[in-house]
Amino acid sequence: VEVTFVEVQPEPLPFTDVAEGDWFHDAVRYVYDNGLMDGVGDGQFAPNATTNRAMVVTILYRLAGEPAVAGDVGFTDVEPGLWYTDAVAWAAQKGIVNGISETEFSPSGDLTREQLATILYRYAQDQGYDVSAQADLSGFPDAGDIQSYATEALSWAVAEGLLQGFEDDSLQPGGTATRAQIAAVLMRFLAAVPTA
Repeated sequence: VEVTFVEVQPEPLPFTDVAEGDWFHDAVRYVYDNGLMDGVGDGQFAPNATTNRAMVVTILYRLAGEPAVAGDVGFTDVEPGLWYTDAVAWAAQKGIVNGISETEFSPSGDLTREQLATILYRYAQDQGYDVSAQADLSGFPDAGDIQSYATEALSWAVAEGLLQGFEDDSLQPGGTATRAQIAAVLMRFLAAVPTA
């Protein structure tokens, strides 16, 4: 009996804008293979496009298993039957997201890095994960730019290695998060926390 081992190569990603050597390639593969993120159409993943608030809530809703939701969404700018309606309703009811006002969610609004950290932190709390890790943010030159609501969440995200500083050592809490960055953060997040 002769046994031969053949290394099975994974199917190539269906995105023409994600190459094997790109820093985000493995993260995009991870989120795509796990059904967390899809392309934007025409064979594109759009790694450098900014992520909006509806997108990240939908990703977490998928991660949670798309539980059934009931009741009103509660935001005047989230219409019934859209691709993100149930996700926003679920996340709002769980306290994972807030609106930008009492009545508006701003689904197409750009997601900032501190908003991303806060949403992930609240999701982790809701799932019963340990969120006690805290990092000292005072070493970042723009630590004073962090909004008070996001301080604890950013401290946790940095401690867990989910968000990192840039080459100039800044944290850029108010900077937008690209789709490639979201993919990388999600991959790190799911490696750092227990999964069901």
